[in-house]
Amino acid sequence: CDWQPPFAVEVDNFRFTPRIQRLNELEAQTRVKLNYLDQIAKFWEIQGSSLKIPNVERRILDLYSLSKVVMEEGGYEAICKDRRWARVAQRLSYPSGKNIGSLLRAHYERIIYPYEMYQSGANLVVSLGVFGGALRGPPGHGSVP
Repeated sequence: CDWQPPFAVEVDNFRFTPRIQRLNELEAQTRVKLNYLDQIAKFWEIQGSSLKIPNVERRILDLYSLSKVVMEEGGYEAICKDRRWARVAQRLSYPSGKNIGSLLRAHYERIIYPYEMYQSGANLVVSLGVFGGALRGPPGHGSVP
């Protein structure tokens, strides 16, 4: 029996190095990222536009990580004021000196910023809507015109 199939493992000589990977942490992080992407895609769908995720330096832009780094760096306004978009690019492991910071800023302004403004203003709009409705009451039932 000298025949060897095209792919075979020699059980006697096979060795591998086990790696410890915390699957539960990876899974939770992936879930958070996917949930974020799902929410932002739904937001743009509601706006009548489909979410097109751009490529930066031949890799798909990680919108979740961009959003997270911007928040960690003090938010959009602070980064613009202090001209720290190059630092954002560096934190996302992009090479320096290629003006990637301005590109990230443009993508952030176009894709993420409107979504975050919606998110931050959503509670205000909802609470004002409910509060206003409670003040007025149904028409014709003693409501103020």
